[in-house]
Amino acid sequence: MQDYKTVGFIGLGVMGEPICRNLLKKSGKRVLALDLSPEPLARLQADGAEIAASVADVITQSDLLFLCLPSAKHVRAVFEGDGILKNIRAGRSSSISAPLQSARPAILRSSCRQRAQPGPMRRSRARDRQRRTARSA
Repeated sequence: MQDYKTVGFIGLGVMGEPICRNLLKKSGKRVLALDLSPEPLARLQADGAEIAASVADVITQSDLLFLCLPSAKHVRAVFEGDGILKNIRAGRSSSISAPLQSARPAILRSSCRQRAQPGPMRRSRARDRQRRTARSA
């Protein structure tokens, strides 16, 4: 994480808030957070995080972006509209998004294809194939 000056974090639920707090305390980087709920934002702001005004704000200011969202619907919302697809900085190799949620890999792959970057890790693809095989059996 040495090359990244600003870490963006979208999704501060049960899993996201502690992960974001850990990044804030241990990375030494500027952390820009966003959530629909004001409570986790207030707690993280008290710990030193900066609060973003919008998804676009997080994306345009972050070198590394973590997503910790509860469903595929939320993932799509962050990628579409005034989100990642519109605001990602073209040509910047440091503009990386790291999904932490358990959304179906197909959803993430589809979003990544639209962004013209590789999909999620291979491990997720293998797990997705195993699930399809198990369902058809």
